[in-house]
Amino acid sequence: MNLYQLFRETAARQGNSPALLGPQGDAALSYHDLDAAICATSDQLTACGVRPGQCVGLHLPSSPDYIIGTYALWRSGACVVPLPMELAAAEKSEICRTLSLDWAITGGAGAAFLDPFRWADAIRLNRSELVPLRSPAQHPPGFAALNSAFIRFTSGTTGSSKGVVLTHETIDERIRGANAALAIGPRDRILWVLSMSYHFTVSIVAYLTFGATIVLPANHFAAAITGSIERHSATLLYASPVHYALLAEYPLVRPLSSLRLAISTTSSLDGRVAARFAERYERPISQALGIIEVGLPCINVDPNPQRWDSVGRVLPPYRLRLEDAGLGPELQEVLLGGPGLLDAYYQPWQTRDQIMPDGWFRTGDVGHVDGDGYLFLRGRSKDVICVMGMKFFPQEVERVLATHPHVEAASVFGRADGRCGETVCARVVTGDCADRPLLERELRRYCRERLASYKVPEQIELVSALPRTASGKILHRAG
Repeated sequence: MNLYQLFRETAARQGNSPALLGPQGDAALSYHDLDAAICATSDQLTACGVRPGQCVGLHLPSSPDYIIGTYALWRSGACVVPLPMELAAAEKSEICRTLSLDWAITGGAGAAFLDPFRWADAIRLNRSELVPLRSPAQHPPGFAALNSAFIRFTSGTTGSSKGVVLTHETIDERIRGANAALAIGPRDRILWVLSMSYHFTVSIVAYLTFGATIVLPANHFAAAITGSIERHSATLLYASPVHYALLAEYPLVRPLSSLRLAISTTSSLDGRVAARFAERYERPISQALGIIEVGLPCINVDPNPQRWDSVGRVLPPYRLRLEDAGLGPELQEVLLGGPGLLDAYYQPWQTRDQIMPDGWFRTGDVGHVDGDGYLFLRGRSKDVICVMGMKFFPQEVERVLATHPHVEAASVFGRADGRCGETVCARVVTGDCADRPLLERELRRYCRERLASYKVPEQIELVSALPRTASGKILHRAG
């Protein structure tokens, strides 16, 4: 099967319906127009030499061109490898060295990292260029046997980046699994503000397979987001906690009556933001658990104030298992099974059976399930800080710091220490504060009053912004 064909079937049914709206003014592409642009680009790629089974890097900003490029490559039989614009040049170069790329599609800006791998001049496409590449890597044995659609390197929060290989069949399974809860259809209009390099194989593919309209705002500030929701009667907002924090404090607020779901993903949501957003927009935020190796196995589609921090029940096609993580009965490792799980890791090569011999994927997330089956995540097992043999999650300290009136955001991590195993360190984003040393002492005092002594940060660094991965997750590590 091929994911383009799924889109083509939808376009045949509702060709005049809008597929994309925005980001400029009244810009719009119907399903018929989008299909025509995909076919034209695909024909051009094939004429330039792109062949089935080849891997093509996609180095474009989130835009209609990103969607057109992805589906055009699938129509040509190629496998898409995102080269996220958000990554540093060295990180993008590492993908080119690790994975056997035949081509890259780029808009030109920030593409110097491709220079060591070029073997011929770039070929001009419509609004981008196709760069022929000679990779120092070779595909691992077994890769050619897969009907590969997508290889995305993980965000690096859990160690070395591996390269998650997904086939057309696997992506089809995961979008149908997620839609068991989302029930997306032709009446839906989804306001999109995330990176397409990191959020495509469940979300964008599902929206276009099931006939919804994707709304792209002019920018990601609160005014543009709320304005686009109102102008286009968006029914679903799929965004990060950063976006919801902006919206929660936006002064020109009105109820967003058209929204049936406001979904938060990429990282944990601050309780103050959740409460403020629900109060001001008269819509609760639903948290979701998205994992590149698994898909979207949990969505809290029925949120209530008592469970605002739950990612919901596991969706019907999936299975959930909890295993002892050595952190107590309330903090167990989350294992998932079901449809749409990854087909392989690219480097080092591991097949699905090797990764999950018993059919269960170990997420590395730790949490618990309440009596009604709602899953609550409390951190990642690799984020655990151990001080003198006593273990705890950085999020526990972050939640306390976040309640201080001068703290806008916080990241807590452990740093190796020969005396007590690890010492607790914190990076804190503050508002205007003239006396920084005084604030550091105040924050330590504040934590001592609310936390066990071994959880109190010994080092507090005041910063203007928290370090994050390119996909938006806060880094809980030194450096």
